[in-house]
Amino acid sequence: MKKAYHGGKFFEAIGEDFSTLEKWEHVINADVLDAWFDPSPKVLEKIKSHLSFLVRTSPPNYSEGLIETISKFRGIPKVNILAGGGSSDLIFTFFPKTVGKDDKVLILDPMYGEYQHILENVIGANVIRFTLKKENDFKINPDLLIEAINNSMPKMVVLVNPNSPTGQYLPKKEILRILKSIPQNILFVIDETYMEYIGRNYSLEKDVLNFENLIIIKSMSKVYALSGARVAYLVASSKVIDEISSFIPPWAVSLVGQVAGVEALKDKKYYEEKYQETHKLRQEMIDELSKIRSIKVYPSVANFFLIELLDEKTKSEEIVELLRKQNIYIRNTDSMSSQFGNRFLRIAVKNKKSNKKNVEALKKILEF
Repeated sequence: MKKAYHGGKFFEAIGEDFSTLEKWEHVINADVLDAWFDPSPKVLEKIKSHLSFLVRTSPPNYSEGLIETISKFRGIPKVNILAGGGSSDLIFTFFPKTVGKDDKVLILDPMYGEYQHILENVIGANVIRFTLKKENDFKINPDLLIEAINNSMPKMVVLVNPNSPTGQYLPKKEILRILKSIPQNILFVIDETYMEYIGRNYSLEKDVLNFENLIIIKSMSKVYALSGARVAYLVASSKVIDEISSFIPPWAVSLVGQVAGVEALKDKKYYEEKYQETHKLRQEMIDELSKIRSIKVYPSVANFFLIELLDEKTKSEEIVELLRKQNIYIRNTDSMSSQFGNRFLRIAVKNKKSNKKNVEALKKILEF
């Protein structure tokens, strides 16, 4: 069976049976986009204080308290929110119930590979790729996107914004312009997993009340440091929520995940500080790596960035393997686009010490 390719190879060094879990402190997992910082102290305090209860007890069936908290802090009616055990859980619930075999779906290229996988390999949809050019730093040209949508007339359009692996962001006003420029029967799905690095006010969550064809997927993994807890939510018209909610199993989000999600949403100040630190750490890495003449480092707004290998003799997979021998894990992005051609790497921002080690290791390999 063909599965979507993801990062996470670093667990091979830690031990996938968890018998040597303490090894995580000696491994740099920059091949996944997990937060470099800890969850809010409020999250950890609540979980630690009630850990045995949280582990042994069944959670609220359909994340009712989590949904109520999302509604309160994001200003979205509860009838427009659906919670799931991570964004992949929601993706694998929503898309097969919305898109059929041979339906046309337009996606970005490059883009997070989970969407290509489920659309092509699971559903068998007719995927149309809107190619982002490296000459333009992989930015979206909204006018060309509008033209592509209106020419192909897909059933659905899927964007990741900010986009992974490119780190590029399409401003909210441009997305609203696109929505107003295409037929309203075309479903428009936006994955906003990294939006908080830009600012929560730039999210289009509330705009589902104005556009019935708009669906927003929000993972709480990367921006709230809850990747292990598996928490996410989907925002859409009440009609879409009604159609999909019956396919969400009870207890889809663990009790630990629900509690963590609620407490994280309450601590805006802590996370805002971490986002600002992330921007600083990312820029420090980019500034240092940009001194290497054999690579191009692309700008980014999120907790990761893209590197292009300019020397034709150097291959991404070779760099990845050399770094793994040092317990440093970064991502070869080939699975996200055929145009990458074993020449691009994505690296996640980690803490200052790990970032320094990553930069020094890359310099040693690439400065020749």
